[in-house]
Amino acid sequence: MTLTDQPAVTAAIDPVTFEVAAAGLQSAAEEMGSVLKRSSYSPIIRDMDDFSCAIFTADGHLVAQADYIPAQLGAMSLVVQAVLARWNGRIQPGDVYICNHPYLGAMHLPDINIVAPVFEGSELIAWTGTAAHHIDVGGVNPGSEGPELQDLFGEGLVLPPVRLSIAGEENDDVIALLTENIRDPRSTISDLRAQRAACHLGSDRVLELAERYGVEVLSQIMARMLDSVERGVRTALDDLPDGTGSAEGFLDDDGRGGRPTRIHVAVTKRGDRLHIDLSGSDPQTAGAMNVPWASARAGIVYAVRAVVAPDMGANDGLLRAVDIVAPDGIVLNPIAPAAVSIRHNTCQRFADTLIRALTDLWPSKAVGSSTVSFFCFNVGSTDPRTGRPAVMADVVGGGTGASSLGDGLDGVDTYMSNVGVMPAEVVETNYAVRVRRTEFVPGSQGRGQFNGGMGLRREYEILDHAQRVTFYAEQTHPDFRPRGAAGGEDGKSTRITFVDEQGRETAAPSKASTTLPAGTIVRVETAGGGGYGNPALRSEDDAAADLADGRLEARP
Repeated sequence: MTLTDQPAVTAAIDPVTFEVAAAGLQSAAEEMGSVLKRSSYSPIIRDMDDFSCAIFTADGHLVAQADYIPAQLGAMSLVVQAVLARWNGRIQPGDVYICNHPYLGAMHLPDINIVAPVFEGSELIAWTGTAAHHIDVGGVNPGSEGPELQDLFGEGLVLPPVRLSIAGEENDDVIALLTENIRDPRSTISDLRAQRAACHLGSDRVLELAERYGVEVLSQIMARMLDSVERGVRTALDDLPDGTGSAEGFLDDDGRGGRPTRIHVAVTKRGDRLHIDLSGSDPQTAGAMNVPWASARAGIVYAVRAVVAPDMGANDGLLRAVDIVAPDGIVLNPIAPAAVSIRHNTCQRFADTLIRALTDLWPSKAVGSSTVSFFCFNVGSTDPRTGRPAVMADVVGGGTGASSLGDGLDGVDTYMSNVGVMPAEVVETNYAVRVRRTEFVPGSQGRGQFNGGMGLRREYEILDHAQRVTFYAEQTHPDFRPRGAAGGEDGKSTRITFVDEQGRETAAPSKASTTLPAGTIVRVETAGGGGYGNPALRSEDDAAADLADGRLEARP
C-alpha cells in the first residue's frame, strides 16, 4: 500500500488528545537526539551534530523527525521499509538493524542507519531510527569518501539490512566484521552503540504513549499526523497560483575533473498537486557525485517544505501531494554500483536548483542563492595523545542568500546540511592537525538592498608527518557562484589554496585525494550568499554598519 492509498483515519480522536500525543512523538525523536549527541564518541556527531533521529509507523512511514540534518528528511523511512522487505515475518522484540546501503534506502556509506522495532507484547506497533555520519567505514581513502572513486565498492563496507542485535543480544559476528574493516573501530563501534541507545530510548517513549492511549489510538494518531501534513501541504499549494517553472544549476565537474554536471528541475503546479520533473539532469557521473534516491527524495522534502509549507512538520505525508519524475540512470537517481560518497555536494546544488525552480513559478518567494560549496576535509591522521590512527572529518559552510526579509546568515552550513564547524580545540586535541585561522571573508557576499551572508576562511596545517587527505568543494568555477535575486548581486566563488613550508601559494583543485607533507597549509575560502534587491536601495544605517564592521573589505 502506498502513502496515497492509505485509508482515511476513522477513529474519533479529540483534537487535544491528538495534539498532545503527536507532540509526545516529536518530543521523543528530539530526546533521542540528545541521547545520541551526549553519548557518542566521534566529534562529527557530538560536536558537529551530523545525525538525525525519527519515529515511524509499523509499516515504515516517517511520522516524527527531529530537525537536525535536512539531508536526512524523509530518507530514513526507506531503510525501515528495506528492513521490512528483507526480514518481514522474522522480526522479533529486541532486534536492532543496521544498514548503510545507498541502493537499499540509505544515503552514502558513512551515514549508518540503526533502526529498531517497537513491540507491544507480540505486536509490532512502530519503529525508531537514527542515522549518523561515521568517521570511517573502510574503503580506499581515510574517511571513506573520494571524488575520484568510480564504484560503490571502493567507498567502504556495504551493509544491507542486517541485525546489529538479535533478541536483545549484540550480534558479535557483525561487530567483528565491522572492527576488521574500518580504520578506527573504537569510534565506530562506540557510536553505533550510542545510536542503539537512542533507539531504545525512543522505543520506551513510544510504549509509554501506547500505554496511556492504547495501541489502536496511537496507531490512528500516527496516521492522522501523516494526513495532517498532507492536508497542510495541499492547502498551501491550493492557495498558490497554478503555473510552471524551471531552473538549472551546475556542479564544477563530475568528480574526476570532467565537464560540469547539469542539474535541471521543471515544476508544474495544478490545484493542490505539485509535479517535479528531474529528467533534464545529466546522466550519472563517472566520479562519486551521484545522488542515491533516498538523498534526492530528501532534497525534494526539504525544498517543498521550505518554500511551500515551512510551518508544517516533517513526515512522509508531505510527499503525497507531490508527483516526481526521475528516470533511472540520471545523476539524481543512479544505477548501482555507481559511486555516491560525495553525493552531498550534488544534494546542495539540487536543493538550490529546486528552490530556484519553485521561485521561478512563484516569484514573490524569490531568495538569493546560498552557498553550495560544502567544503569537506578528511584526514588520515594520528591521535597526538595516543599515537593511534585517527580519521578527521570537518565541514566548512558559507553564506546564505538574502531575502525580502533581511540579510543572509554568515558562515553557516546551508540548505540540506546543518552541521557545525569543528571547534579548533577539538581538531588539535584529537588529530595531528592545527587550525591556524577561522574567520569570515569580507566581500564574499553579494550586495543588495539586503546582503547575502559572508563565506568562511579556514586554514589547516598538517603536523608531524605526511598525511592522506581527501577534500572537495563546489562553486570554485566563477560561473556557478551563488546568484542574487530581484536585482541583488551574486556572491563570490570558492577558492582553495595550498601553502608550503616556504610560504609559497598554489591554487588547489576543487576536489582531490592526495598525500600532503608535514608543514603544508590548506586554506579554503567559501562562497558568500547572493544578495536580494537593488544595492542602491540599501538603507543608510545598514550601509554604515557594513563599513563599520568591515564587511565590505575585498578579498586579498
